Amino acid sequence: MDHEKTSGSPLGWLLCADNYDPVELEPGITTVYLFYVLRNWILKRFAVKCLLLFTSTFSFMVLLNFLYTKTNYAQNIIGDVQKFYNVPEHIQLANIGSSHGTESFDYSDVPYTSINFALTSQYFFYDYAILKQYITRFEKNAVLLIPISYFQITKKIIDFEDQRDRYYHFLAGKYMDSYSIKKKILISFPVLTTNPNILIKYIVNDISPVPPISPAFKTMTEPELIEYCTAKHKAWTTDSKHVVEAGEEGFLHNKKLASQIVELCYTNDIHPILITTPITSILNNIYAEKSPGFFDTFHRFTRELQETYPGLLYFDYSHDPRFENDFSLFVDGDHLNIIGRKKFTAIVISDLQTNGLLDIHSP
Repeated sequence: MDHEKTSGSPLGWLLCADNYDPVELEPGITTVYLFYVLRNWILKRFAVKCLLLFTSTFSFMVLLNFLYTKTNYAQNIIGDVQKFYNVPEHIQLANIGSSHGTESFDYSDVPYTSINFALTSQYFFYDYAILKQYITRFEKNAVLLIPISYFQITKKIIDFEDQRDRYYHFLAGKYMDSYSIKKKILISFPVLTTNPNILIKYIVNDISPVPPISPAFKTMTEPELIEYCTAKHKAWTTDSKHVVEAGEEGFLHNKKLASQIVELCYTNDIHPILITTPITSILNNIYAEKSPGFFDTFHRFTRELQETYPGLLYFDYSHDPRFENDFSLFVDGDHLNIIGRKKFTAIVISDLQTNGLLDIHSP
């Protein structure tokens, strides 16, 4: 029999097999055997096709995900977390904190290897988590600025549900308060959850990029500031879904978390500096009027930390006359605009240099 004519089919394979002798097999057995071989051949071809289909589909999805995540639209959605993809080595100056960190420090013109680790509404727990993850990136004798904000003294966060997603983008699971592999996959592959029309739209026709730090010179009028600060005070002194006023329990809880940050710095030859960023006199006056005991508690917080760690410095700019009545430096009642950030950053660096914590002639 011609092997070339038969070897390409399941029947040909059977007839060419070394152990096949049609004379030895009964007709019924031959039929069953042929059926068995044919079935296996069909299943094998089906499995190969399924594998090829899965591989091509998966590859296409990965490519689509890559193209989408590189669009300005997708990067604007994840916002400020992009900076964690490019954390430098040999950090000499950094800060953690909430929006009072993100909106107060502008390192674009400083002569030090610097990074702003702050994120909006970030609490001490994730300040500490971020510091732990990137602690090996710091130069010996580097400076870490630790913002102490009004909202974070006696308030206690009971659930990070509304913040957790952003940390999946860059933080290792062991540092998070709760971690889900399924959630990690969905966040890492937005192609799985994003409307296909949105995917194609912005891959083909992307939007313009948004600068990492908005150059807005926005300011508020005094009536606008009064309205804003009144609402801000209410928000900071009222319970929300995930954050509650916990009084002395909250005070001790937050002091413990802040202490962990300070100790981690000392253990790794980093200089921790407590700092309160500038606040408008309008917001300060509202606190003094509506929460008369607040500032005693606030200053007790930093004082007790300094008593625990002799030599720990605290730079308090909350009532600094160079800022609190100059509303042209603020976007709102407690956040600096781009002019204010540059002025404030220069002052902080000068104060750090005066205290011998930064080299004046650093490259």
